[in-house]
Amino acid sequence: MSDTVTDKATDAGVWEYLTYAPKGERCSGCGKAIEPLEPVRRGCEDRTSGPPVVFYRHANSAECPGETVVA
Repeated sequence: MSDTVTDKATDAGVWEYLTYAPKGERCSGCGKAIEPLEPVRRGCEDRTSGPPVVFYRHANSAECPGETVVA
């Protein structure tokens, strides 16, 4: 099961919640290191084999140029 859902009207991924990333994580949108206590959006992608892959992106779109976060 995925932590993101799809908006059927736009077929865009919708982030489920705002959280804090574990130490050492990088933004999957821009590749920058995520600072401690920096709010991020958590996403999850299912794989055909193995557990789902969890990823994080900056919650502030100014931090992640070219990436739009839909809340």
